[in-house]
Amino acid sequence: MQVLVLVAAVTAALGISYFWSAFSVKGLEFNHRFEKERVFFGDTVNYIQELTNVKILPLPWIRVDTEVPAAIEFLKGNLAPHHRADKKILSGLYSLLWYQKVRRKYPVYCRNRGIFALGPGILSTGDVFGFFNKEKSLGSTARLIVYPRIVDVAVVEGRPDITLSGVSGRKTLLTDPFYFTGTRDYVPGDPPKDVEWKSTAKLERLRVKVYDSSFTKKICILLDVNTFEIAWEGIDPELSEFLVMLAASISKRALDQGCQVMLASNGRMISPDKDTDLITLIPYGSGSMHLRTILECLARLSNYSIFKMEEMMPGTLGMLKKGSKVIYITGSWGKNGEKVVKLLQKMGMDVALVLAGRKNAELKGPEGVLTYHAFGEEVWREISLIRLV
Repeated sequence: MQVLVLVAAVTAALGISYFWSAFSVKGLEFNHRFEKERVFFGDTVNYIQELTNVKILPLPWIRVDTEVPAAIEFLKGNLAPHHRADKKILSGLYSLLWYQKVRRKYPVYCRNRGIFALGPGILSTGDVFGFFNKEKSLGSTARLIVYPRIVDVAVVEGRPDITLSGVSGRKTLLTDPFYFTGTRDYVPGDPPKDVEWKSTAKLERLRVKVYDSSFTKKICILLDVNTFEIAWEGIDPELSEFLVMLAASISKRALDQGCQVMLASNGRMISPDKDTDLITLIPYGSGSMHLRTILECLARLSNYSIFKMEEMMPGTLGMLKKGSKVIYITGSWGKNGEKVVKLLQKMGMDVALVLAGRKNAELKGPEGVLTYHAFGEEVWREISLIRLV
């Protein structure tokens, strides 16, 4: 008799477990996202997972395994290795009653620029006894864009301002003294009457008014992402990130000064799906939304290109406007760079050359080209100022 009771109990438990497991994934909803989809390098942002049980059947255990990029750092959560070196598995255990919703936050430290996709994943659950398990594929992705670092850019005393010197339109025409469109940092030569004292007091540095004008300053940032003149020689990752940071910082400086800014690079703009544009061309624009466009482009920019700068010039020259200043940023100065600069000079462009990295400290640009040197690639994550010498 006792054996029959035991057999009946086991059979009933197995039956309950089977049907429990069969219905466990039904009415179970999963969502994930970031609190903010766009952040800067060095920021911490919360990655949020939400599970909702929209049925009367409680779920004593639920496991969610999500593919996450290894390039972002989770400050909390259980991470397991992935078969791909650039990925990890984030595992989380949950328990839900009937018609219950739970939310879990994972703080993420953004230690690399880029565009990142979290997901897909697998949801596992089952009965209370653990006899039967069910799995459900989670195809949705949560995306995050990490902008490059932006720091102050200063020119050593006695050198011309890199963004304003030589730019056509520096002395604007038909300015309206009663209407100004914003403020920018003071540069030597600005009249005292243009100082905007409210912004100066708030930011604790001299700011001057940017007046509405019929003539706008135009600057093209030309960025060579390769850190060696011959592409197959490899990549200097620290110098590569320093170049991107330099381009972002100079772009912001120029936009703050009321310039229209264009960005051109031989680097590809990578997407989470790995489909890319061959080169990068962002047309002239101004204002905060244009800065956002440039930063998003630089976030996606690869640190290697099979193209030399001279090979991308035909498309770039078609977008350059007459009277524009070109700021050429490179960490691999050589014959290819000289060809690009001479071509721009031949077209009548005012060119400023920025040679980045210690290895270029003794090199000079062509005659007649204003040349600056920028150092600090080995400590680019810590510095707050880039000095152009």
